[in-house]
Amino acid sequence: MDLPKKCLGQDSRYTAGSGYACDEQPGIVFQKDQETDYISKIRLTRQFKGNLPDGHYIDLGSLRLKDLFSIYPQLKDDWGSRGCSDYWKFSNDTISFYVKIDPEKQPQFPIDQAYYLEKPVEAVDLVMSCYSLNSDKQDIVFEDTDDPLFFIDSIRVNKNTLKVYDPSEIASVTVYKDSNAVKKMGLAAKNGLIYIETKEFAKQRYWNYFKMKSSQYAQIVPTIESNKEVQYILNKRVLKENSEGDLAAIDDSTFKDLRILTKKELIKEFGISDKQYGVVITSDVPGNLYNR
Repeated sequence: MDLPKKCLGQDSRYTAGSGYACDEQPGIVFQKDQETDYISKIRLTRQFKGNLPDGHYIDLGSLRLKDLFSIYPQLKDDWGSRGCSDYWKFSNDTISFYVKIDPEKQPQFPIDQAYYLEKPVEAVDLVMSCYSLNSDKQDIVFEDTDDPLFFIDSIRVNKNTLKVYDPSEIASVTVYKDSNAVKKMGLAAKNGLIYIETKEFAKQRYWNYFKMKSSQYAQIVPTIESNKEVQYILNKRVLKENSEGDLAAIDDSTFKDLRILTKKELIKEFGISDKQYGVVITSDVPGNLYNR
């Protein structure tokens, strides 16, 4: 789906391009890990009817994008796609949904989201978490403690898992306390909720978001790697290292404007000559910044 033949690279978590299926489990394809005999990805096709790991029942034969957003409202702004892919991808670290891109729909950016709401979800991937098989990661075991709930990149982890991350990998840490935590995650978060995003995860989020807001941005930053060619300026502040958290925090409640500067304009306005483009963003400060 997101890694067809014309793509370079692959996901190291599973063996791409091969799988195992049987008549007793229609609509399910199993793919194994590259280094072990574990099954690290399960693909669900249009023949699948049943419950996802979180308990949601789906019938992929009739599931439309609008139905997906009803089940998972947090995915409605998460339009992602590799530059070589034929599908829009809606995902977190362990589950991905795919909707086929219509190549006749022009321009592709900004994305005409209403147009795709009636389109079918073609497949679902259930992928083993990045943390699962790495030998340097702790086994994730949850016990009844007085600790807050910990999440890294939308995946719940235990306190021990935090020890294997270097501070330089972290983009942002958000702490929810008391009733704010309970509103987010229920009584399980009565001792607090700590949400951590890595820089790579944050970078993926803001790249997807800005592509939706500007067709010009989508053209000059067609891949995540293209970020190295641009300089981000947020509210007249030139962003240097460790800016991923600031950019990923922007959403529809704070976003105001995005404009692109040519290299000549970037030099004239900000004196920056080592980047090809400037991405100038104007936004409000999140309203709940000091209320967590």
